[in-house]
Amino acid sequence: MELRHLVYFEAVARHQHVSQAAAELSVAQPAVSRQIRDLENELGVALFERVGRNVRLTDAGYALLDHVRIVLAQLEAARAEMRERVGLHSGRAAIGAPPSVGVQLLPPILAQFNQQYPRLQLVLREGGTQTMLSLLETGEVDLAVVTLPVARRGLHVTTLFSEELVIVVAPSHPLAARKHVALAGLSGEAFLLYPRGYGMREQTLLACAQAGFTPRIVLDGGEMDMVLRMAELGLGIALMPRLALHGNTRLAALRVSDQKLRRTMALVSREDRALAPAARALREFLETRLAELPPASG
Repeated sequence: MELRHLVYFEAVARHQHVSQAAAELSVAQPAVSRQIRDLENELGVALFERVGRNVRLTDAGYALLDHVRIVLAQLEAARAEMRERVGLHSGRAAIGAPPSVGVQLLPPILAQFNQQYPRLQLVLREGGTQTMLSLLETGEVDLAVVTLPVARRGLHVTTLFSEELVIVVAPSHPLAARKHVALAGLSGEAFLLYPRGYGMREQTLLACAQAGFTPRIVLDGGEMDMVLRMAELGLGIALMPRLALHGNTRLAALRVSDQKLRRTMALVSREDRALAPAARALREFLETRLAELPPASG
């Protein structure tokens, strides 16, 4: 069964007339009749019956027509998307991400996207998961990279990667020479805490609670870069995604030995709002590139 068989069959079924179908398809009538006959021979059933100068679908023909229309509709959708991609000469796509992803992963990927679609405008917003979900809700961003799980329903979710969380300390800290540390042994340490709305804030507080203590906070509300800088200066310690430490030689990263601490990142968009062509192209590009580049687990 070839595509031309389906195209000819659908045209004859719609017109209920071979000559009219041939005229629409710009082919000779015998060619259409031959294709229909070949299709019937392959399937082993009669698809049409003659009614005067017209033709009428048989029961088998009606059954086949439902399938053929689905196939042809999918084909046209594929063609339309390809035309759309070729024609992506304007448009805007906005994405939100936490600073660690925004700084460490997105720049080269967005640069590659820009090379492929140089006329599209890109907008980047940074913040924690709750901030990203709020921007998604208001339409300020089309896509967002967030930490799973998310409580909001109605999202198109693509899991990207999972990474280890580590404790970071200044090189001068007594723990700096160690490879591992038990979180339960850190109850006397000063902690650096992320702003409200960041998944890392909640994970830090939850991990400490599971270790049996409430952390003593010396800095509350520091963005990722601020927490890194304060940790380097020895103000306190912090729970940190390993991705945020990429290339940083000014901190010691300690694996947590008494808990399995990880974060899983996902790309989300709203299911109830169709993405514009530019945003859809960006989502598909990011889904591929980010999934190909999982950060090292250490």
